[in-house]
Amino acid sequence: AEYSYYAARPTLGLCALGNGGGGGSSSGGGGEKSPHATAEENNESTNTNTAVSNFGSFDIELISPASTYQISRAMPSLGHVLIRETPQLYNTVVKPYIQSIVDNGSLSWIKNVIEVKKEKERLLLNHDDFVMNVDTKWRNHPPPLTTPREEWYNHPSTVDLYCLGIVKQSGITCIRDLRREHIPLLIEMEKEGLAAIHTIYGIEMDQIRVFVHYQPQFYHFHVHFTRLENEVGCAVERGHLLSDVIQNLEFDEGYYCKRIITYKLKKGSPLQNLVETYSKDKEEAMVDAK
Repeated sequence: AEYSYYAARPTLGLCALGNGGGGGSSSGGGGEKSPHATAEENNESTNTNTAVSNFGSFDIELISPASTYQISRAMPSLGHVLIRETPQLYNTVVKPYIQSIVDNGSLSWIKNVIEVKKEKERLLLNHDDFVMNVDTKWRNHPPPLTTPREEWYNHPSTVDLYCLGIVKQSGITCIRDLRREHIPLLIEMEKEGLAAIHTIYGIEMDQIRVFVHYQPQFYHFHVHFTRLENEVGCAVERGHLLSDVIQNLEFDEGYYCKRIITYKLKKGSPLQNLVETYSKDKEEAMVDAK
């Protein structure tokens, strides 16, 4: 998939006047990247003549080709529902749904990221088992291509710090796939990720939240690093602290394949539709059995 992100934050624009009126534009440009690997750029194009204040700001995200899931995320919300995902529901509905996404090739961009063929300017750590990059949700990060890295240290934007660690190993789609054998990898990701953030940005380790999502945004295992002041993505019905994940696996090798996991889904999303159909069919079968 190819990705571009455009943003503009103009406070003053200039538009040209011709016979009977005129027009102008203010826009931003971005390069082609993966759906989680772009640099925010703010550019303004203006024509001289009459000043017009406050053109307004905008953000545009372009993904091609966009998956059904990506399209559903961008659609107006119909509300949300809480899902109690039992192991049976996972194995019957959710796991095949995840596998269909893995099989359709929409995650091919991840290979370019973990092999550092793309997103080089956002790379913070390249470990044998994982990479860590500046997440594109950290929109006010200093432009990676034009700002010297020494200026990132204690930069005012670190209040919104958001970094993403992605494992290089294939086959781990989400926390449901984690087993005790993965504990050393998880410990190393947390330790080295926090150390890199401290070295590059000057933020103490006890100021960083390290967690995973379920359901995740994409089905290749990854870990989120955010500043405590930044609450994006850490809602209780979605976020799982990595330290808790490690401890749960220490207690029980198969903890995440056995437990019921509750999470929020957008109404009308592909997975929610599948879960709803499964639940209705199950209810009808129970009624017929009576």
